[in-house]
Parts: sequence; structure tokens; C-alpha cells
Amino acid sequence: MTSKARTKIFMGMVALGLLLLTWGRMPAAVQAADSAWQAKYWNNTNLTGDPVLERTESELNHDWGRGSPADGIVNTSDFSARWQRSVNFSAGTYRFTATMDDGMRVWVDEVLIIDSWTDSQVHTLTHDLFLASGDHVVKVKYYDAGGDAVAKLSWTAVSGTAPATVVNWKGEYFNNTGLLGTAVLVRDDANISFNWGNGSPASGLVANDQFSVRWSRSMTFAPGRYRFTAAADDGVRVWVNNQQLINAWYDHQVQSFSGEIDLPATSVPVRVEYYEHGGGAEINFSWTQLTGSSQPTPTPVPSVPTGNTGVVQSSRLNVRFGPGLSYGVITQLTKGQAVSLAGYRSADSHWVMINWNNSTAWVSGLPPYLSTNVPISSLSVWSGSVPAPGSSVPGPTATVITVYYLNIRSGPDVSFGVIKAMPNGTLMTLLGRNAAATWANVRLADGTVGWMSARYLSTSVPLNNLPITG
Repeated sequence: MTSKARTKIFMGMVALGLLLLTWGRMPAAVQAADSAWQAKYWNNTNLTGDPVLERTESELNHDWGRGSPADGIVNTSDFSARWQRSVNFSAGTYRFTATMDDGMRVWVDEVLIIDSWTDSQVHTLTHDLFLASGDHVVKVKYYDAGGDAVAKLSWTAVSGTAPATVVNWKGEYFNNTGLLGTAVLVRDDANISFNWGNGSPASGLVANDQFSVRWSRSMTFAPGRYRFTAAADDGVRVWVNNQQLINAWYDHQVQSFSGEIDLPATSVPVRVEYYEHGGGAEINFSWTQLTGSSQPTPTPVPSVPTGNTGVVQSSRLNVRFGPGLSYGVITQLTKGQAVSLAGYRSADSHWVMINWNNSTAWVSGLPPYLSTNVPISSLSVWSGSVPAPGSSVPGPTATVITVYYLNIRSGPDVSFGVIKAMPNGTLMTLLGRNAAATWANVRLADGTVGWMSARYLSTSVPLNNLPITG
């Protein structure tokens, strides 16, 4: 072999070595957030079989009316869809807002945060979730069962990392009971231990009644199992490490609620939400370590107040004026929500009286709907009076019919904002109507006043007999 040939071979080996060295120093590929939704559509309502259409969509903001997502390919009704994408979030708490007609479910990192898988009119649900900085997978499933078809999902940051001046709890105070809009006061609270009585958390800034507060922070615990306790008047909710431990989001006098969870030796987010409806205002939040060894999977325990209690087992449970389906619906509870038993039942043990909003109400006591810490049959049979069906609210009445949910709006038209969605069977007082008698002005049992489409109401008097109020 000539010296020239040996030189070429040597130079080739050097080049190969440099290439391998450079390859070894290249950064590993990183999965990036998706720029669009990966969408799939089925011509059935349960996402079964092969999809008839797959495409990317820049946003999930659809109002198809009575049309098709893709003419000639996807049905105009009785279809379903799934959207999925990876999204990069900055650390903070985000409010996810889903608007649907009919059913929708939303997951973040395989955690179900919104679940409304039922035929319905268009309605909106929200869920607040703390997310660590980085990519998170958002998945949505949807179906349309006929009529209009609407599927929308969005999110907005409601709180980020606390400013440098907040070293304890970041307290955000709102002059409404729903933690809505911009906080009127943000401050550093050393502890969540307040008894405001009939006063204000901050005179001149926060109202004496009808206010709400969100406290948030990151905390590091020694590994082990902990019990978190919140005593409040009125509503309170608690999340630890993104697991909801306490859900007592309803009016009540001071009651103590608790939940347990296993925590690792890392920093975890803790969030406490509270609202005051009226009367005394009080909240105290604390925790106790129960064991010194952490378990591999967090196992939150549903919150329960002291005394005889029940925890909702079904996805939704109607609260009624009396012990039977003929009684109007006051409101609706969700799975995991706790109630205080008033000590009475119906003669057949199918219905149980609960303490509700400084009064009493009734819910189904059957095992598929309610789990109780005492046998319902051990409670006393109620021998007192109950309102006659349909007479549980004053004045002329209306009842939601033909739909699972009906929106109550701030005005007599679909262009007005939705206050809340009320389930089938909700009983309310009629206050008036619009000029065309197509919308009814109503007051709910909790005092909420608004407008509902008369098309989905059964009324005790003709609407034309009511005064025009809007």
C-alpha cells in the first residue's frame, strides 16, 4: 500500500470519528407541544369502530347548528368526535371551560376534569386545575344526539406563580360567590384561620356577604399519609397535589370536613376555595400527618362533615322539596359531595331528609345514589308535614320538562349570558314574561332570578296571564 493510500484511509477514519463524536453530543429529541388538535369523527354516538374522518383543527370552537362537521362524510346528528393535543403551559392554575350540546368529557393528563355525558341543551361547565410548567395532554370526547350540535373548549390562567411579596398563602378575594372575574384583593395570608362574623375580610374592598376566596401555595411535606381538615361557613373545597379531597360547595353553618391522601417528599400544590353566602363567615384549614411512609398512589377519601352523613355515589343526585319524584328539584349534587343527614327518612327508607341551606330537603337514600355512615333504616320515620307536590315555592310555578338541563339566563334571549343550568324537574316561581310569552322570568329556590325558554317549561298558569317584565 502506498503512503498516499494510507493517508486517505487515515483521514477517512478521523472524519468518521469526528462524526460519531458529534452524534454523541447531539441533544436527545424532546416531544414538543402540538400546534393543532388531532380530530377524529364517527357516525355513531359512542366513538366505536373506525372513524369516518381524521383531520387537524386549529381550535376546538364548533357551533354546527343542525349541520355536519363535514358535509357528505359526517352525519348531521348522532355522531361523535375525539380531539387530542399536547399543550405547553406555564406553571399556574387554569380554568377550563367546556360548552356542549349534547355530551362532552375532558381529560388533562388522563385525569377526567369535566364530565357531562348526557343528552342536553347547550350548557357550559368549568373546572380549575393547577398545572406544573411543561407539556400536558388535553383530550376531549363529544357526541351529538340530535338537534343543534355545539362543542367548544378553552382555558385561561386564573392565577400564576405568586408574586415575590407573597411568601405564605396567596389569597385572592372576589365580590361574588363563584370566584369569577378579577380579584378585588390579592394579599399574603399567613394562615387560613378566619372568623369574620358578619364583617368583611377587608372593609371597603371585600363585601360583608356574597364573596369568595381562593388560597394557593406550594408546600413540601415529609413523606406519609395526611389528613386535611376544613371547618367552614359556608362552602369549601380543597385540592392537594391536584387531588380534590374536600367538596362541600353548598350553603351550611359551620361544619368540619376532612380528607386523607398519601404524599411524597416533594413540593405539591395546595388550593383552598371558599365562599360566603350570608350571615356568619368563618373558615379554618389545617392538616395532620397520620403515618410516616408514603404510598405509591394518592388515594383521596371523600370529604364528610361530622355527625350522620352521606356521600353522593351517582354522577348527579337531585335535591327535592319532598320524599318522591313528584316533588320539585331544588338543585343537584355531584359525585363525592357530602351531605348532613337531618335524622329522618321516608317509611320505605327510599328517601332521606338532609340539612340544606338553613332548612331541610330530601334526596334518594338508595345505595346506587347515596352512601351513608349509618343505615337509613335506623333513622326515624318522618311524621311531620311536607309541602304538597308543586306547592313548594310561592306563587305561580314552572317546572323544567323535556330536556335534561335548561339554562337560566340573564335576559330573555339566547344572546344573554348563562347563569347556570338546571336539571329536569326543577321547580321555580314565575315572576313574569317577555312580550311574546316565549321566555319566562323565574326565581329559583336558592333566590337566583333569571330567564328560561318557555318552550321547555310546564307552568301552573298560562304565561300570558303574567306581567311583562322584560
